Amino acid sequence: METNETFDADRRRALDALGRVNDPEIGESIVDLGLVETLDITPARIALALVFTSPTCPMGDAIADEAWQALQQAFPDREVQVEEALGVPWDPSRLSEGARERLGWNDRQA
Repeated sequence: METNETFDADRRRALDALGRVNDPEIGESIVDLGLVETLDITPARIALALVFTSPTCPMGDAIADEAWQALQQAFPDREVQVEEALGVPWDPSRLSEGARERLGWNDRQA
């Protein structure tokens, strides 16, 4: 079993890797856009579920592929799984504070 310190370090490493994956249409990281629904980390596997900004997101497959590559590069010794979090809607409240500012969203719009 991993210690909390190891788990926290792995989570930071995974989020750092995902933070370099941008939505190609919006130009913001998938972390800042709030697309990361779940990130399950075990010693053998990294499982990521993504929420897309639209149910028919035209870039969903490309984003998922890039997220998989980023996690695989960060954790070459683990199985990586990336899937869509079905039935979970995205809304602007999922944006990070920085993304909210960069994209011009204010509290009244969310």
